[in-house]
Amino acid sequence: MAPISDQEWDDLVAYELPQITDPVIMKYLVSRNELMAQEREHRSDSSFRHALSPIATMACDIVARMRDEELRLVAPGSASLVDLPRHLRETTKTWQVIRRMPKGALLRAHCQSMADIHHLVQVALSTPGMHISCSSGHLATEDAREHADLSVRFRVRGDADSCALWADDYKPGTFVSLTGAADSFPEGGRPAFTEWLKRHCIPQHPATRAQRANVTDELLYYEPIWRAFLQRLMSSLAENGIHWLELRVAFPRTYFQEGSEIPEPDYDHMFGVIAEEVAKFRATAPGAPFQGLRLIWSTMRRQDSRPIIEDADNCIAAKIAWPELVAGYDLAGPEDMGRPLADLLPELFWLRKQCAGEGVQLPFFLSAGECPGDGHHPEGNLFIALLLGTRRIGNAVSLHNHPRLIEAIRDKRILVEASLTGSVLHHPLPALLAQGVPCAVCNDGPGDLSGQDGAARTTDAFWQAIHAWNSMGLAGLGSLAENSVRWAAFEDQDAAAWARDVRAASVGSGVKAARLQQWAVEWERFCLWIVTEYDDTYGDAYGSITDGE
Repeated sequence: MAPISDQEWDDLVAYELPQITDPVIMKYLVSRNELMAQEREHRSDSSFRHALSPIATMACDIVARMRDEELRLVAPGSASLVDLPRHLRETTKTWQVIRRMPKGALLRAHCQSMADIHHLVQVALSTPGMHISCSSGHLATEDAREHADLSVRFRVRGDADSCALWADDYKPGTFVSLTGAADSFPEGGRPAFTEWLKRHCIPQHPATRAQRANVTDELLYYEPIWRAFLQRLMSSLAENGIHWLELRVAFPRTYFQEGSEIPEPDYDHMFGVIAEEVAKFRATAPGAPFQGLRLIWSTMRRQDSRPIIEDADNCIAAKIAWPELVAGYDLAGPEDMGRPLADLLPELFWLRKQCAGEGVQLPFFLSAGECPGDGHHPEGNLFIALLLGTRRIGNAVSLHNHPRLIEAIRDKRILVEASLTGSVLHHPLPALLAQGVPCAVCNDGPGDLSGQDGAARTTDAFWQAIHAWNSMGLAGLGSLAENSVRWAAFEDQDAAAWARDVRAASVGSGVKAARLQQWAVEWERFCLWIVTEYDDTYGDAYGSITDGE
């Protein structure tokens, strides 16, 4: 067919082509808008958005305009800023806003992932009696230093001169002074040693995960460093608007008191230190808003039955001794490399029976469905977790593949702890929210070398969420933060009391309702700050200017 002439085109436009304002076209557009509105009503954050105050609505509009401007100016032509390097993210206005946002509670945070590795190494270097050894051989060459199998721990005295670690006649397993080894490091002394040791605390690939995690563990679980870690962690949480923490610690764990080379036979001293440090921090001005923390006991799922039973027994003993600190139970470790929940049912039923006999509440907060895709064997964990009565599900990145399961999770009001690791743009969080699944942003990723601890990475996760998905906005972030408070385990509750308080939310009468009311006040103050600070720049006048561009 030959191209139409200009005259034919003009006639077609004038007499045949429907106009966007024609009734038949408008009917389709109206129907589209109605369908979209109906779909939005099914979102899990729908009620939160409807309840926004006028000030909060203004704040959400301001942040939306701020976000659009940053995309236009910082990355013109791009669809998102999520690939922006972290040091540049922290220069954006949206980062400054989100850092101040009241984020409620951090419900999923593994102890190692929350550590600021740079701070950890600096504390180790300033702690008397710390020594280092290598079991894999001498560290005289760069290649040997890169692949070293290290151990860093307290010793009353060393076995050799500090310089011996870097000599080719070093005897494997010999401990030398940590500070002496740092000062004599052959590639640049203490500053270079610090960077080298940091690298050995972070798994760079799966082959080094276990060994490098051991270095971090040895640093963390020595009393003076454990105390410093807790103070740094709580301080960073408060600075990032997080006022409650549920920290997952993987057991069994080797813990040493200050000045001792002999590990503790139980965890009583370790838990006592936690209670002391929380009380100490909350007594300070920066710690006044911080409401506290509890632990979710996590047993390594790759173990055989006997060590799991022994660890579960230790968990019950700790719960009896420290009921206010132990919130619940989970299984740690990669799902695809450990035992599935179906295989662990005998051990879990034994644990539940023992808890009933001892009269303690130890609810499940289980990780499940962490492998993306459809048909992977760990997906069965989602169904078992639901049937076991888990109160929250960690990760659940494959949940969106299971409509019947989604329906059950909505009905039972189970929260998904969403960790925004990997490719955020491909994370199923928006799909879960759209299908009415309650979610909260958590931190399940590994530590890094940037000096950014887990609390700061939580701010980063909120920042990525608002920049990755147009449907999120500040209101979406607010709903996620409110959910974290609503599903937090502030106190021991049986299943009925837990369900009642989650359902009642802020109109209830217990601790949870009071915390939700407190968060709502913080949210309104935050929104008022946004309007006061940025309305002149990003208010309605800004919208009129940009609309005219």
